[in-house]
Amino acid sequence: MIETIKEQAARFILKKRTAQKEFNQRNFSSVFKKSFSFLVLMPADDNDFRLSSPVLEYLKEQKKNIVVLTNDFRISLLPTYFKANAVDYGIKDITKFKLPSRNIINRLTNMRFDVIIDLNRQEEIFYTYITKALNVPVKIGFVNSDSDNYFNMQIANSKSDPEISYNNLLNCLKMF
Repeated sequence: MIETIKEQAARFILKKRTAQKEFNQRNFSSVFKKSFSFLVLMPADDNDFRLSSPVLEYLKEQKKNIVVLTNDFRISLLPTYFKANAVDYGIKDITKFKLPSRNIINRLTNMRFDVIIDLNRQEEIFYTYITKALNVPVKIGFVNSDSDNYFNMQIANSKSDPEISYNNLLNCLKMF
């Protein structure tokens, strides 16, 4: 019961604190080539975390500057190349409503990103808040109930097979 109330409060805060703005129309065919700096929000789910690694590898092959955001205890699971640019967060970076603290938002705001890629297939309010709070022109994520409000490029999401979802994302990135 209390967790449900906290989640509802978090959603209310998300809508109030992150101004609703329309996304500008974009030609995504050139966005990927012109973008250099990527913030990749790693999945909260353990299986998805493992299955999403080809997306990181593809961005590395394309010589993109990649900053990975993940839990502090998952940094060790990242390939060595990505550990150097990883931003971790711990319990102190999560509010009682399971939203990111002002500290983590400020750390990310001080970095410059051209693209955010949220690799969570289900909505994770912590990552959704970050996506919405940062002023980044291109926000990529999977289709879910409220994704129109957070992402200007949405990827089909196979609820039953996460590997298909990550392959869809990878194929979309390769088209650009």
